[in-house]
Amino acid sequence: MATTRVKRTFAIYRQEGKDGAIVDKTGAVGEAASQDYKLGAPLKYTAGTIEALATGGADTGQVIGIALKDATETTGAAVPYYEANDYNLFEGTLINDTSAYVLLGTEVGVAYSLITADDNWYIDVNDETTKKVEVVGLISDVGDTNPRVICRFIGSMQSRVLQA
Repeated sequence: MATTRVKRTFAIYRQEGKDGAIVDKTGAVGEAASQDYKLGAPLKYTAGTIEALATGGADTGQVIGIALKDATETTGAAVPYYEANDYNLFEGTLINDTSAYVLLGTEVGVAYSLITADDNWYIDVNDETTKKVEVVGLISDVGDTNPRVICRFIGSMQSRVLQA
């Protein structure tokens, strides 16, 4: 029976690297000024500081990870996150732009962009232009609305991972 799920922001699904959460506060690195992102936001480096991707989904920046707590709105504050790398898998909700989406089961292996709505981040099946994540597994059942899926960040979108 199909279920309509509550949309939820990004979360860690499986962490396999030797490090758990990372807290970035070395030298000039820390929270950028005036940040108001929420837990689950994808983060990036900008001019030596950490900030959330630009809202909407068109941000082409590489992702360092997913925020483990809300921004403090304090410039230079330590930023805990799970790193976007080849070992960590995340779970996210699929939506169609900002509308509900019904899981088809054909999404595995497809790369999509990210979008924000109401301070939460989702996987946007409507936008394959600014691809950030690839769906690698299903959590929800086919036919569910606002389904949860397992995803990984595409190698070229991982800020801290060297590509071969």
